[in-house]
Formats: sequence, structure tokens, C-alpha cells
Amino acid sequence: MDADAAPTLANVVVILSRPTEPMNIGAACRAMKTMGLRHLRLISPLNPKGRSARSLAHGAEDILDEALVVDDLMAAVDDVLVVTGTTARERQLRKRALLTPAELADHVAAHSREGRVAIMFGTERTGLTNDEIDICRHLSTVDTAPEQPSLNLAQAVMLYGWEIRQAMQRAGAPDALGARGRGLAPRGHGPGTRPNHPHRGTRLPTQRELDHMYAHLAHAMAAIGYTPRERLKFLTYLRHLHMRAGIVNWETHIYHILARKITGALRVPRFTGLPGEPELTDAELEDLARGLVEGARDDSDRNDER
Repeated sequence: MDADAAPTLANVVVILSRPTEPMNIGAACRAMKTMGLRHLRLISPLNPKGRSARSLAHGAEDILDEALVVDDLMAAVDDVLVVTGTTARERQLRKRALLTPAELADHVAAHSREGRVAIMFGTERTGLTNDEIDICRHLSTVDTAPEQPSLNLAQAVMLYGWEIRQAMQRAGAPDALGARGRGLAPRGHGPGTRPNHPHRGTRLPTQRELDHMYAHLAHAMAAIGYTPRERLKFLTYLRHLHMRAGIVNWETHIYHILARKITGALRVPRFTGLPGEPELTDAELEDLARGLVEGARDDSDRNDER
């Protein structure tokens, strides 16, 4: 992470997945603009820019007009470095890792220093799907009364938008200081640090880069006999591990090297990459492997000096 880069609301993207009520879309636009959020993406919405939506977007019609409408999840997050999500339900694999809105907002502010970070809201009746949950690095829930546990979609956008704005102020984001021109007092230490590498740049991979890595692993797993069901289960757990612990670009290269070694040893056709994603050449992989070994040696030397 670039410690010198300022956090910014301009890097925060709100994603509404399969909203079924146009008025909720309009109300969400108004909530976003109130909190300084401007980038909205809609996945398979119902009549997103009609009269009902516009009437509730009063004063925020520009957010609605500029919203990106896509047909599927990956089109909405392709260029996003970190996806975060909201849920009103306990999730079997992630229920112990659910953050409060304030905690999630601190992560959003921190990630916004480096690039686009998305906060995703699910459809009104059932929330986020399992596939959507799987790509979220951080998940959050709101502590609500048990007799009425779920928020209206626009209410949720407003609540998280407010928390994100407060987190941005704590982090000193210039575009979140408002008329007061000052931030609020810090609240704790914020998200943890990121691993460094002496021979590699360290940045967050895009969702596209992560999908490329998982597809390469799936190709290698198929070569050694994993069934489609086994591959899906294994890679789902691995993705959850990465989302909890975090993963940076040079760490994805470790998996590419592993997958290439497996297919090479078995003498099976190697992975040619996702459509539109360039394949890593043998020379690039050799260079990556050499850098990883040198980095491990440097780490060992530093530990010996302590």
C-alpha cells in the first residue's frame, strides 16, 4: 500500500446486485450523494432509470444517469482491487469474520489509497448470493433488533455511506472533510499491515488477476485428478482464506509457478490463460521464482541478524 497516497471517496464504488425495486435505486443514489459517494454500478436491475427511480433520486439524478449497468457480477468488479460486502444473515464459512459497519469503513478508507474498492449490497429479498460472498475480502453486518433484522436497501446504503465518510475523515481524505475542513479524531489503529517483498512491487491484485490465478490452479488440479466438485470446494475454501488473510500481487505468482510446475511435470497442455488475460511466459515465471527465492533468503538473513 502506498502510505503517501491519500484516501479518497472517489475510489469507492457502490454496487447494487439485482435490485428489484426501482425506488430503492433512486433512494440509494440520494443517500450516496449526501455522503459524497458518486460511483454506482447496478447488476441486472429492474427498470433502473425510469420515473420511479428518478423521483426518489431527487437532487442526485446525476448519480443515477452515470450509473454503470451490467449483466453479471464479474463485469461489475473486473477493475476493482478489493470487494467488500454487506449481509443480514450469518454465513457458515464467514460468520466469525463479520465486521461492524465502522470496522468495514476503516478497511474501505485504507484500500482507497491504492485504487477502486467496492461495497456490494444484495437483492432486497435474499441479499448477496454465495458467489458474491466468495469474492468479498471483508464482510459486514449491522447489529439490528431480532424482530426486524434487515434494513431497507437505501437505508443500508445510507448507513454504510455515513460510516465510510467518517472513516475517510479519520484518515484525512481531502474530499471527505466537508465544510468544516477538518477530520475527526482517530479511532483505533485501522487495518493491518501488508507483507513486503525486497524484489517485487507490492500491490493488491484486481479481481481479474485473482480469477486468472484460480483458473490456473483449477487447470493444474484437473490434471492430477481432482473432480469438478472437488476443485470447486477446494478453491472456494482457498478464496475464503485469501479474503480473510489478504493477498498481494507477487503472492499470486507463487500459485502460478506451482500450477505451471504441476502441468510441466505431467507433460499435459499448459494453461493458456483466461480470455483477454496474457499468459505468463516461461522466462517471466523463472524470473518470478528467482525473485521469490531471493526474497526468502533476504528474510532469513534478517531473522539471523536479530
